[in-house]
Amino acid sequence: MGYQITQLYQPTNVKGQVRFFLENFTQEKIIHIQDAHMECDTGKMIHDGWQALIDFNRAGTPLVEIVTNPDFSTPEEVTEFLKELQRIVRYNNIADADMEKWQMRVDVNISVRKKTSDPLGTRAEIKNINSFGAIRRAIDHEYTRQIELYEKGESFTQETRWRDDAKGSSYPMRSKEKALDYRYFPEPDMPPLVISDETMKRLNDQTLEIPHEVIKKMKEEYGFNKEYINALIGDKEMLDYFLALVEEKFDPKISAKWLVGPIAAWMKENFKPVSQLPATSDQFKEFLKIAQEWKIMESQMKIVMDEMLRWWGDCMEIVERLWFKGAETNESELKWIIQSVFAENPAIVAQYKWGKTTTLWFFVGQVMKKTWGKMNPKVVGEMIEKLLK
Repeated sequence: MGYQITQLYQPTNVKGQVRFFLENFTQEKIIHIQDAHMECDTGKMIHDGWQALIDFNRAGTPLVEIVTNPDFSTPEEVTEFLKELQRIVRYNNIADADMEKWQMRVDVNISVRKKTSDPLGTRAEIKNINSFGAIRRAIDHEYTRQIELYEKGESFTQETRWRDDAKGSSYPMRSKEKALDYRYFPEPDMPPLVISDETMKRLNDQTLEIPHEVIKKMKEEYGFNKEYINALIGDKEMLDYFLALVEEKFDPKISAKWLVGPIAAWMKENFKPVSQLPATSDQFKEFLKIAQEWKIMESQMKIVMDEMLRWWGDCMEIVERLWFKGAETNESELKWIIQSVFAENPAIVAQYKWGKTTTLWFFVGQVMKKTWGKMNPKVVGEMIEKLLK
């Protein structure tokens, strides 16, 4: 077409914001969005030595341009914002947003100042960035370049630069001192767009899934550490599988532990998503129920999971085949065994009564040894607590 159609003058989205976490989910940051408007792609420029080649294969492809306020102070804030933006797009089935395939592109605008009270310095826009690592390197390089210019007493005009990440440098492409230099103008032949009431209602009733809110819930309600959060938010299919389990009242920590541990390792080893596990969801739920009710010991659960991942048989069949099923509890016999453990360890009994309640697990372990691991550890623990009161 020779020009770019843009919604710049009448954007649909204005004055928005994106919240995300920094420092391994310990700090929260808000970036304000100036506007988000629809455009179409004009093509792709390829720089080869002193030549500038233009690929028009993408001309006319629709895109959304999101313009932020200058709220960023560090490269980490930029990359974490972009990761949250990418998750929003992916979680809501808007696009794959694969940076390596140029489905999500970033132009970084950088300016420096000595103090936050000073006006922002001259801005440079860096193009040709298609990975989070490259964005960090581009920011670091441009920051250093501008500082060196100011320290030498030199000035520069607002410009657009293209980045050669392999060489660790950037080069001027063109100067852009005013918005008019972008050559924006309205499309004169654009026909009216008529949206029906039914379509408007459907759009207004849609809710956007915000990953930041999911992360906040995992952090505050479930008490998850960064390893659990990173593993779950990095795989939307796995996250949905986990949230469905929580919705059915399975314990979040127990569910996440087995999903992001042995199951995630199996998926990586076999190049399979969670939807292609050779087990039914009911089989895994049965496993979680056993783990939740603490019917067998932790070490036994690991062996059962290994068997399930190898053969994906019925969970209870594996438990019975390996003789892990707890024996029927004779209350008077169990009481006698527990009291014998107390008699053998009077000092540890005293520690418990003085407030060191973690010694409960020592007693559970001793009783399980005496019963050859055939008792239900949950029942054992409850009986020990009762007798120590």
